Amino acid sequence: MAGKKSEKRKYSHSRQLLDKRLGLLLMVPIAAVIFGITGIPFIRALYLSFTNKVVGVPEQFIGFDNYLALFGDKIYWKSLYNTIIYTVGCITAKLALGLLLAVILNQKFRGKAFFRTALLIPWALPGMVAATTWRWMYDSTYGIINSLLLKAGLISLPIPWLSDPDITLLSTMLVNVWRGIPFFMFSLLGALQTLDGQIFEAAYVDGAGMFKRFWYITLPGISSVLGISTLLSTIWTFNDFENVFLITGGGPIYSSSVISTYTYDLAFIQNSFGRALSVAVSVIPLMVILILVSQKVISGDGIE
Repeated sequence: MAGKKSEKRKYSHSRQLLDKRLGLLLMVPIAAVIFGITGIPFIRALYLSFTNKVVGVPEQFIGFDNYLALFGDKIYWKSLYNTIIYTVGCITAKLALGLLLAVILNQKFRGKAFFRTALLIPWALPGMVAATTWRWMYDSTYGIINSLLLKAGLISLPIPWLSDPDITLLSTMLVNVWRGIPFFMFSLLGALQTLDGQIFEAAYVDGAGMFKRFWYITLPGISSVLGISTLLSTIWTFNDFENVFLITGGGPIYSSSVISTYTYDLAFIQNSFGRALSVAVSVIPLMVILILVSQKVISGDGIE
């Protein structure tokens, strides 16, 4: 009897080992395709960042010259600073407003279906359409925003939303927040609807107030969705190019320039692909840190 059990265990172990090897073997073609699409171009770009590559001329290896030049590049540091402000500011606003709207839409009230549909529009619009529309709305002469503010008597002169270096970055951030709120809102709304209502009822009976129920029950219950949503949005916002480029182009005088638009400027305006790639590669460690911090802060372990 013992011999039969031993044989069964050996058979089960060998079967599991075989299934594991088969699974790894079946993953090889997929891994090869992914590496061919992303891995090879990344390695090529990494190599070119150590060269003086320009269009139409064979590259020459110049070592760390491109990276060393970044230390004295004021525009690079300005773009990096703007990128951090842009990412942190937009993520904070999108997370807070998205969570607030998700909590509101999780309640029962008349017209909830209409508001759900209407609030999805910013996320559903193509980025080019949204950015172009907002650029027209921001226009200091014909824009509807200044027109409404003037008619309401809130301002006496049109606000130069896209030409004042002090507010151009804020103008692009507002558009990013407007477009990104629905992603957080619907992601968190789905998580809220999976929570057990009996837990809230029990907490209410025990005397827990609205804030305590939210902090100790709601947030821990949706912490995993919070983490994933924040992680994805952090990556998207840090690399946002379309929104900034179409609204301000990084100007005026690089006041709204971010890493993505500065990379474009170096590569396609100044025809310096080597320097452009060094700029892009240099921020990879920073993006990794931002991702790790966002996971740590919003993860379930960080919400007690």
